Amino acid sequence: MVFISDEKKNEILGNSDIVAIIGDYVDLKKSGNSYKGLCPFHNEKTPSFTVDDRKQLFHCFGCGEGGDVVSFIMHKEGLSYIDSMKYLAKKAGIKLDDTKSSKENKILNRYYDINKDIMMYFYKNLLTDKACQIYLKNRGFRSNIVNTFMLGFAKNSWDDLLNYVKNKDYLLDDIENLGLIKKSQNGKYYDKYRNRLIFPIINHYGKVIGFGGRSIDSTMPKYLNSPESQVFKKRYNLYGLNIFKKQSNKDIILVEGYMDVIGLNNQGIYQAVASLGTSLTSDQAKLLKRYAKNVYICYDEDNAGIKATDRAIEILLDEGIKPNIISLEKGLDPDDFVKKYGRDAFIKKMDEASDVYNYKYNKILDLYSESKDNEKFEKLNLFIEFLSSIKSDLTREIFINNVSKLFNIDKSTLKESVLKYNDNYKKTYKNQNKDSFYNKNDFKNFNTNQNTIIERKKYSVSTNELETLRLYLNQKDEYDENKDFFDQVIVDEKLLEIKQYIDKNGFDKISENFSNDYQFIIDYIKDKSNKIVGNELIEKINLENRKKLLKKLRNRD
Repeated sequence: MVFISDEKKNEILGNSDIVAIIGDYVDLKKSGNSYKGLCPFHNEKTPSFTVDDRKQLFHCFGCGEGGDVVSFIMHKEGLSYIDSMKYLAKKAGIKLDDTKSSKENKILNRYYDINKDIMMYFYKNLLTDKACQIYLKNRGFRSNIVNTFMLGFAKNSWDDLLNYVKNKDYLLDDIENLGLIKKSQNGKYYDKYRNRLIFPIINHYGKVIGFGGRSIDSTMPKYLNSPESQVFKKRYNLYGLNIFKKQSNKDIILVEGYMDVIGLNNQGIYQAVASLGTSLTSDQAKLLKRYAKNVYICYDEDNAGIKATDRAIEILLDEGIKPNIISLEKGLDPDDFVKKYGRDAFIKKMDEASDVYNYKYNKILDLYSESKDNEKFEKLNLFIEFLSSIKSDLTREIFINNVSKLFNIDKSTLKESVLKYNDNYKKTYKNQNKDSFYNKNDFKNFNTNQNTIIERKKYSVSTNELETLRLYLNQKDEYDENKDFFDQVIVDEKLLEIKQYIDKNGFDKISENFSNDYQFIIDYIKDKSNKIVGNELIEKINLENRKKLLKKLRNRD
């Protein structure tokens, strides 16, 4: 029997678009914000079967059938839940390990049970420890917050938890694997969390998967977190999502840390979730898409927060989410802001949040305003790149008007420059500078003359093809493991030329044998800084192929 973990379920659901899946059975046509067709579960002449792309749900107003993509496959194919998940995994190109058995399932359930028990242990500690209670009181937290988030306390002891788990006859190897105790150089175990406020991390299925701990004194580091384990995969989870699911408001506020989530909840704002001390991942973005109607980003206004915001925007856009960005005062995180100004002031900031385009435009405008007079015209290329990223003709026209007035340039000249801007070069440039799209140090990468807008030859190539060629050059063994698959991916003539050259001559002196038109490809594939995971690339390619099919479906009629 195949065992499917919670993380794998998330991955399967995140890569199973309900419109595309049901589109294989039903001729769906766009109708407002959803899709309509004849119900596959009963005979009808007038379409009453609807599919909601955003919520990833279906419903028939004729026979009452409804649910998510899994329940559709269960009903239509007559499969069990597990077999339906296997069916969807196969369609999405996701491998399931048939060797995993009920034995591993028992191990995972044991870990969940241990974590739940330790959560209660920490919780009871907090209820009896005056020092931690005073800490929470000084931060202004109400008593119900402790129960809502099941906050706990790790005593200032090297063996308090260790003695507890020994008395419970838990395997110390299990406790170490879960990151609750550590082993010293002389082989003795000791408590990892000491004199810390404890945040249990509970996933959206209600299972305790890990812990975070904040020092309540001056001990560094300020935060300690559970390591990755069989039950704790940060990339698939969002802190606070289990709380968000319980309320009716479907606007999610994405913040950086535990205290931001709890601080906003403390003031009656129950929509905050955090990405568990890591940059937002595409899997977390899929979770946001599943549960949220609108997404607001509210990261800190320092350099790290701005970079994280830029990355989150791009990840969310890739998942079809257009976020709004909340800007607070510099030096104040969401917890600090709401504590200082109150709930209504934060809600007002939400109402004033910028959409993606205005946020990006204003960031460039800030850089323009800070520039010296002789540097201002050089910033025009940032505006051109920004304008070229706008898909909506009407929205682009609005910003072209703004840039035209700013530089006193005719609108037709700007439009021509945007058309000439090479989309592929833009994507490649952004991939090479993921830290920040508007990093002040990036200006040196634009070869600008004072009154010249860069012209680039119209050439476009799939990023997946570039990544496949990069895998071929730098990780040949991994390429060869799935050679039949990867050999079909590269179809671009220039990439095939380069691949054939590498086959015959290796990579040395390659630049001398190709014109400048090939240089950006060569620069891209020789990058070894980000290792490619072969199976993940296969999943991305399969997903992209599915999106193309979905686009074809949506363009019907």
